[in-house]
Amino acid sequence: MRRKSFASARRPLCRRSICSAFNSLAFIVLAQTIHGAIDLIPVPSERNVEGVVFKQLVFRETERQIERQITYQQPTGWTYSGGKNALRLAPPEMPQVRAEIEQSPLPIPQVLDAATINLLRDQEMRRIPGSEEVTLVLEEQSPLRFKGRDTYGLTLSYLLHGQRYTSNVLFANLEDTQLRFRVVAPTDQFEKVFKSFRGSLFTLQGL
Repeated sequence: MRRKSFASARRPLCRRSICSAFNSLAFIVLAQTIHGAIDLIPVPSERNVEGVVFKQLVFRETERQIERQITYQQPTGWTYSGGKNALRLAPPEMPQVRAEIEQSPLPIPQVLDAATINLLRDQEMRRIPGSEEVTLVLEEQSPLRFKGRDTYGLTLSYLLHGQRYTSNVLFANLEDTQLRFRVVAPTDQFEKVFKSFRGSLFTLQGL
């Protein structure tokens, strides 16, 4: 009787393992292609409305291999920079003010229910290294909607390096992407920059 060697017995298993790994990788790539991916690298553009020219930024979203445009008008006079996952904005002559639009993938759709909101609140209150006296100032339930989906916002106050800051973040969970709209400023400057930044979010088109 011929015996199969240990090596020959293992070889088909190795091939199956390689095939399985390849198929898993192919599935991940296919999923990333099918589902939407927003590219936040800003492309400056203009639109003309009855002879009035508005400056705007254009982002691209690829969904099911179809590319769509998302447009946004940043607050007047604010500078911008960014990469694929974050757009950063700054008003003139306010070096301590920071605003940004961030995105990150969601492995599965995430509803903004009570459990999710509690998690987001806890994460946000712990996210600033070295901050002290972190207090919750305000919570907002769906002040805006994107693609008909709920949003959640919260405003925090905290002390950092002896100065009082106020921050606001608005969470928007799309089908497979979480968007975060964040603004941070010294407390005495916060209201002005918050109104400008929040108002600019109403110009987002294509989400």
